[in-house]
Amino acid sequence: MPPAGKIGQRPVRTRNREQTVTAILDSAESLLDRKGPDGFGLAELGREAGVSFGLIHHYFGGKEGLLRAVLQRTLRNLGREIRGLQSDGTFWRRDSPAVGLIFDTFSRHPGIPRLLAWGLLTGLILPSKDGGEVADNLEEDRAAIERMLVRFTEDTPGTSRDDAAAMAALLISAVLGFNLLRPMLVEGFGWDEDGDKALREQLVRAMAGLASAGRA
Repeated sequence: MPPAGKIGQRPVRTRNREQTVTAILDSAESLLDRKGPDGFGLAELGREAGVSFGLIHHYFGGKEGLLRAVLQRTLRNLGREIRGLQSDGTFWRRDSPAVGLIFDTFSRHPGIPRLLAWGLLTGLILPSKDGGEVADNLEEDRAAIERMLVRFTEDTPGTSRDDAAAMAALLISAVLGFNLLRPMLVEGFGWDEDGDKALREQLVRAMAGLASAGRA
Protein backbone atom coordinates (compact mmCIF):
# COMPACT_ATOMS: atom_id res chain seq x y z
CA MET A 1 0.00 0.00 0.00
CA PRO A 2 1.21 3.57 -0.65
CA PRO A 3 2.37 5.62 2.35
CA ALA A 4 -0.30 7.58 4.18
CA GLY A 5 -0.96 10.97 2.62
CA LYS A 6 0.38 9.94 -0.77
CA ILE A 7 -2.81 8.48 -2.28
CA GLY A 8 -3.88 10.33 -5.43
CA GLN A 9 -0.75 12.48 -5.62
CA ARG A 10 0.95 12.85 -8.99
CA PRO A 11 4.21 10.90 -9.08
CA VAL A 12 7.35 13.01 -8.96
CA ARG A 13 8.99 13.39 -12.36
CA THR A 14 12.77 13.19 -12.59
CA ARG A 15 14.09 15.72 -15.11
CA ASN A 16 17.26 17.63 -15.74
CA ARG A 17 17.22 21.41 -16.08
CA GLU A 18 16.80 21.42 -19.88
CA GLN A 19 13.90 18.96 -19.73
CA THR A 20 12.21 20.94 -16.99
CA VAL A 21 12.51 24.26 -18.82
CA THR A 22 11.22 22.66 -22.02
CA ALA A 23 8.25 21.14 -20.17
CA ILE A 24 7.40 24.51 -18.63
CA LEU A 25 7.65 26.36 -21.96
CA ASP A 26 5.63 23.69 -23.78
CA SER A 27 2.89 23.86 -21.16
CA ALA A 28 2.93 27.65 -21.21
CA GLU A 29 2.56 27.64 -24.98
CA SER A 30 -0.39 25.26 -24.71
CA LEU A 31 -2.09 27.49 -22.12
CA LEU A 32 -1.40 30.55 -24.28
CA ASP A 33 -3.11 28.88 -27.22
CA ARG A 34 -6.18 28.10 -25.12
CA LYS A 35 -6.41 31.11 -22.82
CA GLY A 36 -4.09 33.91 -23.95
CA PRO A 37 -1.35 35.62 -21.91
CA ASP A 38 -3.70 36.93 -19.21
CA GLY A 39 -5.80 33.78 -18.93
CA PHE A 40 -3.63 31.61 -16.68
CA GLY A 41 -1.44 31.88 -13.61
CA LEU A 42 1.80 30.23 -12.62
CA ALA A 43 0.05 27.82 -10.25
CA GLU A 44 -2.06 26.47 -13.11
CA LEU A 45 1.04 26.30 -15.30
CA GLY A 46 2.86 24.35 -12.60
CA ARG A 47 0.05 21.80 -12.43
CA GLU A 48 0.05 21.41 -16.21
CA ALA A 49 3.84 21.08 -16.44
CA GLY A 50 4.12 18.88 -13.35
CA VAL A 51 6.47 21.26 -11.55
CA SER A 52 6.26 23.45 -8.49
CA PHE A 53 5.28 27.12 -8.52
CA GLY A 54 8.64 27.94 -6.97
CA LEU A 55 10.56 26.16 -9.68
CA ILE A 56 8.93 28.34 -12.36
CA HIS A 57 10.00 31.42 -10.40
CA HIS A 58 13.47 29.97 -10.06
CA TYR A 59 13.93 29.54 -13.80
CA PHE A 60 11.99 32.54 -15.12
CA GLY A 61 11.65 35.03 -12.26
CA GLY A 62 7.87 35.38 -12.66
CA LYS A 63 5.23 35.41 -15.33
CA GLU A 64 6.71 38.24 -17.41
CA GLY A 65 10.01 36.40 -17.66
CA LEU A 66 8.17 33.23 -18.58
CA LEU A 67 6.16 34.90 -21.37
CA ARG A 68 9.30 36.56 -22.66
CA ALA A 69 11.00 33.15 -22.81
CA VAL A 70 8.06 31.62 -24.72
CA LEU A 71 8.17 34.45 -27.22
CA GLN A 72 11.95 34.25 -27.53
CA ARG A 73 11.79 30.55 -28.28
CA THR A 74 9.11 30.97 -30.96
CA LEU A 75 10.87 33.88 -32.64
CA ARG A 76 14.19 32.06 -32.44
CA ASN A 77 12.74 29.03 -34.21
CA LEU A 78 11.03 31.25 -36.78
CA GLY A 79 14.25 33.18 -37.30
CA ARG A 80 16.17 29.95 -37.88
CA GLU A 81 13.73 28.98 -40.64
CA ILE A 82 13.84 32.49 -42.15
CA ARG A 83 17.64 32.31 -42.24
CA GLY A 84 17.34 29.01 -44.09
CA LEU A 85 15.09 30.56 -46.72
CA GLN A 86 17.37 33.58 -46.95
CA SER A 87 20.51 31.50 -47.35
CA ASP A 88 19.16 29.41 -50.23
CA GLY A 89 17.55 32.39 -51.96
CA THR A 90 13.96 31.11 -51.86
CA PHE A 91 12.39 33.63 -49.49
CA TRP A 92 10.83 35.71 -52.28
CA ARG A 93 10.27 32.84 -54.71
CA ARG A 94 7.04 33.04 -56.75
CA ASP A 95 5.25 30.43 -54.63
CA SER A 96 6.23 32.55 -51.61
CA PRO A 97 7.51 30.00 -49.08
CA ALA A 98 7.96 32.91 -46.68
CA VAL A 99 4.19 33.43 -46.60
CA GLY A 100 3.58 29.79 -45.79
CA LEU A 101 6.28 29.76 -43.13
CA ILE A 102 5.00 32.82 -41.27
CA PHE A 103 1.29 32.06 -41.77
CA ASP A 104 1.65 28.44 -40.65
CA THR A 105 3.75 29.31 -37.60
CA PHE A 106 1.12 31.72 -36.34
CA SER A 107 -1.76 29.40 -37.23
CA ARG A 108 -0.26 26.41 -35.41
CA HIS A 109 0.19 28.47 -32.25
CA PRO A 110 -2.72 30.94 -31.94
CA GLY A 111 -1.46 32.11 -28.56
CA ILE A 112 1.71 33.52 -30.11
CA PRO A 113 0.02 36.36 -32.08
CA ARG A 114 -1.82 37.31 -28.91
CA LEU A 115 1.41 37.22 -26.93
CA LEU A 116 3.19 39.23 -29.62
CA ALA A 117 0.48 41.90 -29.57
CA TRP A 118 0.51 41.89 -25.78
CA GLY A 119 4.30 42.18 -25.76
CA LEU A 120 4.20 45.16 -28.12
CA LEU A 121 1.54 46.93 -26.05
CA THR A 122 3.32 46.33 -22.74
CA GLY A 123 6.85 47.00 -23.97
CA LEU A 124 7.94 43.41 -23.44
CA ILE A 125 9.59 43.26 -26.87
CA LEU A 126 10.67 46.86 -27.30
CA PRO A 127 14.36 47.79 -27.22
CA SER A 128 16.09 47.61 -23.84
CA LYS A 129 15.74 51.35 -23.23
CA ASP A 130 12.02 50.61 -22.78
CA GLY A 131 12.61 47.62 -20.57
CA GLY A 132 12.27 44.83 -23.16
CA GLU A 133 14.82 42.12 -23.88
CA VAL A 134 13.40 39.98 -26.67
CA ALA A 135 14.39 42.36 -29.45
CA ASP A 136 17.92 42.57 -28.06
CA ASN A 137 18.35 38.82 -28.47
CA LEU A 138 17.43 38.79 -32.15
CA GLU A 139 20.47 40.52 -33.65
CA GLU A 140 21.35 37.46 -35.72
CA ASP A 141 17.82 37.29 -37.11
CA ARG A 142 17.76 41.01 -37.87
CA ALA A 143 21.07 40.70 -39.71
CA ALA A 144 19.73 37.74 -41.73
CA ILE A 145 16.58 39.65 -42.66
CA GLU A 146 18.68 42.63 -43.69
CA ARG A 147 20.75 40.39 -45.96
CA MET A 148 17.52 38.97 -47.36
CA LEU A 149 16.25 42.45 -48.19
CA VAL A 150 19.53 43.37 -49.87
CA ARG A 151 19.47 40.18 -51.92
CA PHE A 152 15.89 40.82 -52.98
CA THR A 153 16.74 44.28 -54.25
CA GLU A 154 19.70 42.86 -56.18
CA ASP A 155 17.45 40.24 -57.82
CA THR A 156 14.66 42.71 -58.63
CA PRO A 157 15.96 45.78 -60.50
CA GLY A 158 13.97 48.89 -59.72
CA THR A 159 13.04 47.70 -56.24
CA SER A 160 14.56 49.60 -53.34
CA ARG A 161 15.51 48.22 -49.97
CA ASP A 162 12.59 50.21 -48.50
CA ASP A 163 10.22 48.51 -50.96
CA ALA A 164 11.42 45.09 -49.85
CA ALA A 165 11.16 46.06 -46.18
CA ALA A 166 7.62 47.34 -46.76
CA MET A 167 6.67 43.99 -48.31
CA ALA A 168 8.04 42.09 -45.33
CA ALA A 169 6.22 44.41 -42.91
CA LEU A 170 3.01 44.05 -44.90
CA LEU A 171 3.23 40.26 -44.77
CA ILE A 172 3.85 40.10 -41.03
CA SER A 173 1.16 42.72 -40.29
CA ALA A 174 -1.40 40.86 -42.40
CA VAL A 175 -0.71 37.53 -40.71
CA LEU A 176 -0.64 39.01 -37.21
CA GLY A 177 -3.82 41.01 -37.77
CA PHE A 178 -5.69 38.04 -39.19
CA ASN A 179 -4.77 35.77 -36.30
CA LEU A 180 -5.89 38.37 -33.77
CA LEU A 181 -9.24 38.72 -35.58
CA ARG A 182 -9.75 35.03 -36.29
CA PRO A 183 -11.68 34.18 -33.07
CA MET A 184 -14.20 36.89 -33.90
CA LEU A 185 -14.47 35.64 -37.49
CA VAL A 186 -15.09 32.10 -36.24
CA GLU A 187 -17.78 33.14 -33.76
CA GLY A 188 -19.47 35.83 -35.82
CA PHE A 189 -19.08 34.70 -39.41
CA GLY A 190 -18.60 30.94 -39.31
CA TRP A 191 -14.99 31.14 -40.41
CA ASP A 192 -13.31 27.75 -40.67
CA GLU A 193 -10.16 26.03 -41.90
CA ASP A 194 -11.27 26.42 -45.51
CA GLY A 195 -11.20 30.18 -44.92
CA ASP A 196 -7.69 29.87 -43.50
CA LYS A 197 -6.57 28.02 -46.61
CA ALA A 198 -8.18 30.57 -48.95
CA LEU A 199 -6.55 33.48 -47.10
CA ARG A 200 -3.16 31.77 -47.16
CA GLU A 201 -3.44 31.28 -50.93
CA GLN A 202 -4.51 34.90 -51.43
CA LEU A 203 -1.50 36.08 -49.44
CA VAL A 204 0.82 33.89 -51.51
CA ARG A 205 -0.58 35.36 -54.73
CA ALA A 206 -0.45 38.92 -53.38
CA MET A 207 3.17 38.66 -52.24
CA ALA A 208 4.22 36.93 -55.46
CA GLY A 209 2.50 39.70 -57.42
CA LEU A 210 4.28 42.42 -55.47
CA ALA A 211 7.62 40.67 -55.99
CA SER A 212 6.89 40.36 -59.72
CA ALA A 213 6.00 44.04 -59.92
CA GLY A 214 9.49 44.85 -58.68
CA ARG A 215 10.91 43.02 -61.69
CA ALA A 216 8.82 44.91 -64.24
